[in-house]
Amino acid sequence: MNTNCLMLIICLLLASCSLCSARPHHFVDECGEKTIAILEIANSYPSGDIPLCDVTQNIRVAPVDGIVYRSPGDSNPIAHATHGTHAAPWYLAQAIRASGHYTADIEAADLVFVDDYCLYLQWLAHVHSFGVQKPSTFGSALYIAYSNMVASPRWQSKNGADFVFYDSHPGFRSGWAADNIMHLICDTFVNSTMLVVDRPMRSVCDTYRFSAMPKVLVTPYNPNSLGRSHLSQVELHPVRGLQERTGLIYSKATCHETANAGKAMRWYITEKVLKNATLEGLHVSGIDVSCTNAEYGGRYDTVEQMFESMSTSRFCLALPGDSASTRRLSEIMLAACIPVFVGPPYHSMPFHHSIDWAAAGVFFNISDYKSWLGTEFQWSLSTTQNVLTPNDAQWWSPDADISSSLINIVDAAEMVAHLRHMPQSIVEAKLRYIDKVRSRFMFATTLTTPPNAVNTILSEVCSLNKFTDQASQLGTY
Repeated sequence: MNTNCLMLIICLLLASCSLCSARPHHFVDECGEKTIAILEIANSYPSGDIPLCDVTQNIRVAPVDGIVYRSPGDSNPIAHATHGTHAAPWYLAQAIRASGHYTADIEAADLVFVDDYCLYLQWLAHVHSFGVQKPSTFGSALYIAYSNMVASPRWQSKNGADFVFYDSHPGFRSGWAADNIMHLICDTFVNSTMLVVDRPMRSVCDTYRFSAMPKVLVTPYNPNSLGRSHLSQVELHPVRGLQERTGLIYSKATCHETANAGKAMRWYITEKVLKNATLEGLHVSGIDVSCTNAEYGGRYDTVEQMFESMSTSRFCLALPGDSASTRRLSEIMLAACIPVFVGPPYHSMPFHHSIDWAAAGVFFNISDYKSWLGTEFQWSLSTTQNVLTPNDAQWWSPDADISSSLINIVDAAEMVAHLRHMPQSIVEAKLRYIDKVRSRFMFATTLTTPPNAVNTILSEVCSLNKFTDQASQLGTY
């Protein structure tokens, strides 16, 4: 074949994109030829103690916070559980099945994704509706299913090292989960890969906290909550330029002056940014920051109002709440607003292995944190990098290395001047980077180009397991 003919064939292939587009939509490069099986734990180990499970039955999503309840546990339930804040595992399972990595042969698979979402969600809905004191059939069933899985030859062949779990709710630990399940999570599952929404979820376990190489990956929340199916197109919307951004700072969130550290910090910062800034004579135009609680005279924005405000503001506060993680960060990134992390304590930073958070966000370190962390605690960024205390907001430390990007201030009111005078070139650079990575915060039922959240999860899972596989072969893991 002569050179001209060969070039013609190459050009035709490129023009048709039949080869260019197939692999990105069906495979993740970091996974190579790895195969992934799905263990539907509710159906894989038949038992009279494990009830039939369906995510579309008896569960509804609350219209404000995206939390699941037993239907009709909320006065205005909408959509079904796959639109919930914690539905990310459901999307991941669907995307794996639709990918070229999927195999039905669980015995031969390189990785096994444990699909426990249905039992997990039914248990979570029960707890949200009735509290932890009322026994849950689904909680007991989940423990039985896990126990059967651990006893299987497939698990025991590698002691669970090639299994992947997804814990999408930060309360699924001590106080919310039965002690016997936490024993499995902390000890029996320690060799497995754990997908979580914040790192402190596994710091409750000494085995993870002191492990030299814990296989824990921090992922974002599912933003498809509140029936927001239209958000699947958010990444296609152009990022607004600075001339269209009339707002400076946006934040609407529940607060509480005397609640946990996250909610208390929200209240304090809101008061400082708004009221104290005004009293001190600072220019506060373009600041839309408030607590949404009725007792503080606040209210929730509608979905449309929230995204309009975010996309027309330069900066959006990313503050922790009841835990180190919130759904709000996913919404901030999809709306292409620059996230402002304020600590201590700090909001979780999903995908910190592949997202350069220093390029995307702004980071303030407040030295006067006694109002929400107490008067006796001494916080230090250098020490919290390696020390975690279970369920303690004092130790919600940054996932990413942001030490060189921190802006040290004494009081939250100082944030306004720093943000208002940030050079335009820096603001524009951050917006460009956010536009590059924001699709990774949208969950879809297939792999996509540009990559969505499930692409990124599989990429990081395969990279982490490749590294630990090599370490295991060398005897260093």
